[in-house]
Amino acid sequence: MIYVGVPDKKLNIWLKGKEYMISSDEGEAIGICAGLYYATKERATAFMNADGFLNALNPITSFVIPYDIKMNIVVSYGRKEPQHKVATYLLPKILKSLKYDSKKISFKLIK
Repeated sequence: MIYVGVPDKKLNIWLKGKEYMISSDEGEAIGICAGLYYATKERATAFMNADGFLNALNPITSFVIPYDIKMNIVVSYGRKEPQHKVATYLLPKILKSLKYDSKKISFKLIK
């Protein structure tokens, strides 16, 4: 499995023992995972925090979902710091509103 993304303190625990590539931002992680899928037909995993997921929405909704790209997306959320509260609140609502095939895109939330 290939893992690409932006680590944070919660994801560092999940990443322990895994080999992974750090991307400069979450949209780039989604793009790399999509490219890997096109090149190999293997599902890759993008990881990010809830704030970063908001950055990744554009490539997810304009590229990954419409072109049926398979990938896993791991998102950490639930942080209490003021700058993270809005994204934590919005994340479940956004995921519920997205029209995606759960067999193609697999979301895992880490709280």
